[in-house]
Amino acid sequence: MTPSSSILERYKEVMFPAVVPMHGDHPIVVDHAKDQYVWDIDGTRYLDFFGGVLTVSVGHCNDEITARTVEQLHKAQHTSTLYVNEIMVRLAEKVVELTPGNLQKVYFTNSGTEANETAILAARMYTGYPTIIALRHAYSGRSTTTMTVTAHGTWRLGGVIDPYVRHVRNPYTYRAPAYMTAEQVVDLCIQDLEETLATVTDGRIAA
Repeated sequence: MTPSSSILERYKEVMFPAVVPMHGDHPIVVDHAKDQYVWDIDGTRYLDFFGGVLTVSVGHCNDEITARTVEQLHKAQHTSTLYVNEIMVRLAEKVVELTPGNLQKVYFTNSGTEANETAILAARMYTGYPTIIALRHAYSGRSTTTMTVTAHGTWRLGGVIDPYVRHVRNPYTYRAPAYMTAEQVVDLCIQDLEETLATVTDGRIAA
């Protein structure tokens, strides 16, 4: 039995079966990673195109980020946003600096799901309207609301409960009919949006 197979057997014993690792019957058991590479526990090296679900865009174990992370861990590990600290303020200032227009206030959340839930709630509270227009082929999160907003069958199981979500074509040329130009795809998407607004909503759009 290889190190990977041994760990996978232990994994099956204690992990809920709905949590399915990638790559089917032969999932990778990651041991360590550096920059653009990931090594499994058996010593095989992989070029990482996944990037920790798109969260490691500067590479794994980046020396500068690792050093700064360790430095912060020696000062304070977690205080939540209920308490003010300078690092939080500095990060918010940087976000404001990079954000265009009048988007000059920052609200931190701990995940993309929570960010999308908060954005939907804020839009509904601000407008007083319920309907959300979302794009097909898009992923928005794993809560019940964001699974409804998600338009990818793999991620919608058991979560489609919000009656005020409508989906429209995504201007994604890879998914468009081969005979269409980019301009035709855009025109088709605009037409689909207009028809959706006119036929399956009452015009009261939150976002």
